[in-house]
Amino acid sequence: MGRHEIKPPATSSTKRPSLAWISVVLAGVMALSMMPGPIIGIFARYFIDELGLSRTEIGAVATFQALLIMAVSIPFGRLADRIGGRNHLILMLAFFIAGMVSMSVSWDFWSLLLFAAIAGLPAAGANSATNTIIVDNVRSGSRGWITGFKQSGVQVGLLFAGLALPFIAELLGWRQALALTTLLAGAVIALALGVVPRPVPLHPEAAPTSPEQSGKLPPAVRWLSVYGVTMGVGVGAYSAFAPLFAQETLGMSVTLSGVVIAVSGGSGTLSRVVWGRIAEQAAHPSVPLIVIGTIAFAALTAIWVAPYTTPLLIWVGAILIGVSLGSWMSVGMMGAIMLSGPRRTGEGTGLIMLGFGLGLTIGPVLFGWGVDTFGNYHLSWAGVIINCVAAVGMMLVWRLKTRREVGQVTSGKGSAT
Repeated sequence: MGRHEIKPPATSSTKRPSLAWISVVLAGVMALSMMPGPIIGIFARYFIDELGLSRTEIGAVATFQALLIMAVSIPFGRLADRIGGRNHLILMLAFFIAGMVSMSVSWDFWSLLLFAAIAGLPAAGANSATNTIIVDNVRSGSRGWITGFKQSGVQVGLLFAGLALPFIAELLGWRQALALTTLLAGAVIALALGVVPRPVPLHPEAAPTSPEQSGKLPPAVRWLSVYGVTMGVGVGAYSAFAPLFAQETLGMSVTLSGVVIAVSGGSGTLSRVVWGRIAEQAAHPSVPLIVIGTIAFAALTAIWVAPYTTPLLIWVGAILIGVSLGSWMSVGMMGAIMLSGPRRTGEGTGLIMLGFGLGLTIGPVLFGWGVDTFGNYHLSWAGVIINCVAAVGMMLVWRLKTRREVGQVTSGKGSAT
């Protein structure tokens, strides 16, 4: 399977853009785009006490936000291809500002449901915007580390949401804390306008003409999207239930069990940069994804058996989760950049995000159902581990299928000569 290696198109500026500053912008956008999701849980106590929400309604807000993100992922991706990554990035940050300001003045369940949904929209379009900017401004050979660096911004956003926002909320109030996040978005918009060049539309002769380019996305992108479902199941189940598992089976405090998730975030920050570079150099995207799935298998197994062996294994598992489940998106986004084709990066990204979002939605539900139904965590952990085995198996099939197709093409050329 060949890669669509295209040169960055000419920009409206003759000055070569600073990759360092562009990387900062991209990481900043990713950090901000992922903050509204965890904020629902972090500020849940305020929403219950001051807005009168029930726990079921808190869950409904989070679920509606996730469903909307899935619904608009592909349309947002196509929009990024149409208007350019720079414009799409600014649009996503505008949604963030509108959503966070409106959330800060919420007065009941329905208002919070609507405003949190608006704030969550950047999670559906930020990857499409940033990947399109990378294709337009970064040459092959440098895209891997920049992709990994911007994906590490997600971890920074989660860290800020989990540590800084609660402190600000205690100091100034939760409404003020939400409103103040818009200052960060404003700063990123200003920086983006200054360092990210405006893209110039493709010339007619450079427009996609082959069926693969102008019709459906290449099958490779669909493989990545389905793989994303399995990763989403793992990430969603782990994030939602690992702290509770640690509390109920290892006797950890709420604070210490939260550190388990923080450890995964810390190891994932650097790993995303490394995996981005590896993905660009790999012979085929399935190769690093097979390794990631295998590491995830080991990580989840270590966590599962920790109560019956040694508690140290949950920390080993947490580190490996960051290296695997927490970092796979760097490989997925590099796949979107390399395989989607000219002016299809946004759409390819949206399809991969759709798969991942689907997994994030169903993973916690299925895991929780298993725990409630059988009264223990065994079936649920086993299910998530089998899910990782399926992910590895799927990538092996894809790799073998690709090698067979390449072999058939090669043998056909040999016969012709």
